[in-house]
Amino acid sequence: MRTETLQHIALFDKCKNFTRAREVQAAGLYPYFKPITRSEDTIVMIEGRERIMMGSNNYLGLTHHPEVLLAAKGALERYGSGCTGSRFLNGTLDLHEQLETELAEFFHKEACLVFSTGYQANLGVISGLVGRADVVFLDKLDHASIVDGAKMSHGETLRFNHGDLAGLERKLQRLPEGTGTMIIVDGVYSMEGDIADVPGLLRIAQKYGAALAIDDAHSVGVLGPNGDGTSAHYDVVDEVDLIVGTFSKSLASTQGCWPRCTSCSASRSGASSCGATRAGCKRACARSASRSARRRRRSCRC
Repeated sequence: MRTETLQHIALFDKCKNFTRAREVQAAGLYPYFKPITRSEDTIVMIEGRERIMMGSNNYLGLTHHPEVLLAAKGALERYGSGCTGSRFLNGTLDLHEQLETELAEFFHKEACLVFSTGYQANLGVISGLVGRADVVFLDKLDHASIVDGAKMSHGETLRFNHGDLAGLERKLQRLPEGTGTMIIVDGVYSMEGDIADVPGLLRIAQKYGAALAIDDAHSVGVLGPNGDGTSAHYDVVDEVDLIVGTFSKSLASTQGCWPRCTSCSASRSGASSCGATRAGCKRACARSASRSARRRRRSCRC
C-alpha cells in the first residue's frame, strides 16, 4: 500500500494518550503484574525474594497438595495436555462426565455442566437462558462476569442497589405478568465480605416467578456444612434454581461449573455461544478439581 493512502487510526488514540500507568511504573509504585517465579503453597518467590502470599484465592491450600498434584499428573499422561475440540464434537472425555456427576452430587443438584472457566460459566448460563423478551436483575456489586453475561444475552438488564431487596421488589412489580425473569447475585461478595440474603431473595423470586441464580465463586469450599456453598449454608439448596461455581479458588484448578436441575437442559447451554463452541476443559484441571472436591468432602466427614 502506498504510504500517502494510509489514514490515521483514531481507535488507538486512547491507548497512546493513557500515560498514567507508565508514570506510576517509572516512580516504582506500580503494584500489579508482579511475576511469581516459584510457588510453595503460602510462600512465593517475587523479585528474587521469598514472600508470604496474603492475597491468594487458594482458600483451602490445595494447589500444592500431593494428592491433587498426583491426580493432575496422571490425567496429563493419560489424556495429553491440550483441548482437542469443542464439547459438542471431540472434546468430551469420560473425565468431564465423571467430574460433572461428582459436582452434581457435591452441590445436591440433579446435573452439572462444566465450562472452561468460571467467567465462561456465567456468560454461558445467563446468555443461554435469558432471551430477547426476558429480564435479568443484577445486584450492583455483582461479579464483572455476571455483567458481561447479561450484556451477551438479548434480554433487558436491570440493576438494584447492593442488598436492597425492597428496591428489587419495586422493580419486579413493574414487569408485565408472565415476563421471563432471572435474579442473579454473588453468594459471597469478595471485596465487601458480606453474604447474600438468599432466603430473602428466594421469597421475592418465588413471589414474582423469577429464577434465582447464585454465583458461588467465593463460597465453594468455605460456606456450607460441606463447603457446598451459600445455598447449603442457608439450607435452601432445593429452592435455589441455579448455582454457578469456579474451581480457581477452593478447588485448586481453573474451570467453572453450573450445577442445575435437569429441566434446565444441556440443550439450553448449547444455545449460547459459550456452550456451543467452548473447548473441553483441560484434562489436568478437571482431574485436580475432582480430587480437590473429594478431599473437601472427606475433611467434612472427619
